[in-house]
Amino acid sequence: MAFLVFDGFQPIDLAGPWQAFATANEEAGVPVYRLATIAQKDTVTTADGALKIHVDHNLEAAAALPIDALVVPGGGGVYAACADLQLVNWLRERDRATHRTCSVCTGAFLLAATGLLSGREVTTHWRSAQRLQRSFPDLQVNDDKIYCESGKYWSTAGVTAGIDLALALIERDHGADISQRVARRLVVYLRRDGDQRQYSQTLRIQDKAAAPFRQLIELLQARLDHEWSVDAMADMCNMSRRTFQRKFAEHFGMGPIAALNSLRREQADILANSGHLSEKEVQRHTRSTRGVSRTAAATRNRASDAC
Repeated sequence: MAFLVFDGFQPIDLAGPWQAFATANEEAGVPVYRLATIAQKDTVTTADGALKIHVDHNLEAAAALPIDALVVPGGGGVYAACADLQLVNWLRERDRATHRTCSVCTGAFLLAATGLLSGREVTTHWRSAQRLQRSFPDLQVNDDKIYCESGKYWSTAGVTAGIDLALALIERDHGADISQRVARRLVVYLRRDGDQRQYSQTLRIQDKAAAPFRQLIELLQARLDHEWSVDAMADMCNMSRRTFQRKFAEHFGMGPIAALNSLRREQADILANSGHLSEKEVQRHTRSTRGVSRTAAATRNRASDAC
């Protein structure tokens, strides 16, 4: 498992997946992954220039290195790396022998510069997705995924999504048990499926949650299984029912029950995709309308304040 780094790389794009693979070695009890860093020179600096790492192999020495999987991190320096023909040609040549070639965040730009991703679905950080599409029009850029798999090529959204990628690869290589144990060791709150949105509905609601609604949203998120009513929510905010509904809708662009159901559906999807809970258990944890048509759910919500 080799990481190709360059001046101006994003440190968490390297450190996050690296730690996941290193922890997999510990959990497996044997070194199932041999980890190495590769660069054009012996020392490279991070995007902010404040952190330096000593690299295991330069490009020449790495020419004879057996590389099963190659990971390219992102960072502000990736655009200069794309213009470096030595780096691009080396990456294109070594890709011929890899079982997997992966990018984290804007590392997709460097992979795309080699032509290896031509015609494939890829993802990157949502802030860089339009630039990636403009720079490489033949790509199918999906800015709404945590990670994409297209043949042997994997690409991920920004920063911590590199850990999601690593967990997915560990599960593919060594099974769900090892991957779950690694996630627990890394204190990962929830393992995210690749199809999960980069910028979740839950985060959108949390971003808008200012006083007097922040405490309410935090409580709703913590107790999705509770039978909430509009009156109970209004009391939490020290408002009358009518004032609460009006101000909530003005603030969030939706009513309080609609917001609650949105939080529940997203959490239910995450729990269901994890594969560890039955549908009944998912519903018990979230009281979600997941699986119920939106029309039916809306009709039910109008019929009752309690939800």
